[in-house]
Amino acid sequence: MDSSSSSLNKLAIDAALDSRWTEALKLNKQIIKVDPENTDALNRQARCYMELGRNNLAKKYYSLVLKFDPYNPIAQKNLKIIKAFKPDGNHHAIDGQGKVAPALFLQEPGKTKVVTLLKVAEPKILSKTFCGMQVDMVLKNKKIIVVDPYGYYLGVLPDDICRHLIRLIKGGNKYSLIIKSIKVNGLSVLIRETYRSKRFKNQSSFLDGVQYQSVDVITSLEAESPDEEIIVEDEET
Repeated sequence: MDSSSSSLNKLAIDAALDSRWTEALKLNKQIIKVDPENTDALNRQARCYMELGRNNLAKKYYSLVLKFDPYNPIAQKNLKIIKAFKPDGNHHAIDGQGKVAPALFLQEPGKTKVVTLLKVAEPKILSKTFCGMQVDMVLKNKKIIVVDPYGYYLGVLPDDICRHLIRLIKGGNKYSLIIKSIKVNGLSVLIRETYRSKRFKNQSSFLDGVQYQSVDVITSLEAESPDEEIIVEDEET
């Protein structure tokens, strides 16, 4: 990739992370004109069309991605989202205009909390996420790491939230996570309690203004012990 192409890619990714979809669309078009089989640019172009409410064109570009890369997970997943949408009043990640369904972000006192991730992934990875995307939690060395549906690292929860959630999860509570907002070098998630165990029946998962007990910072996320790892998957609705 020459310096000109690399610069255009960076500009396109930055525009998407800032939700400047029309600008991102123009930048990706320039890349695709020179390199018609660039699956990253084609995926980004499809994403722009989804955000702009033009799902037919989004479907076209995701299909082009699969023509060049039949097993591309991003195109496969988003084509399923587009095809699965039915305007029946149910809560879907994407609504009829290609926008994220607002109902996903409804907050309930005691049951939900918006958390900004630390040590977030590089912009290239963040650009492949979207608001409303369901993500997973993985416990490693007393830290909770957030990963995308394909297992790619996105970031880590703050220490106090890690300590608090680990105690609740080990006590039987269950949680789901969706991406709340995306910025350049920044990502926040909405954590929602989906099941409360009998042990915590009279205890809310989250209380406004409460500073949860912190845990020592662990600088390395690579070392892990098999008996310390759990994966908390999203509840199916």
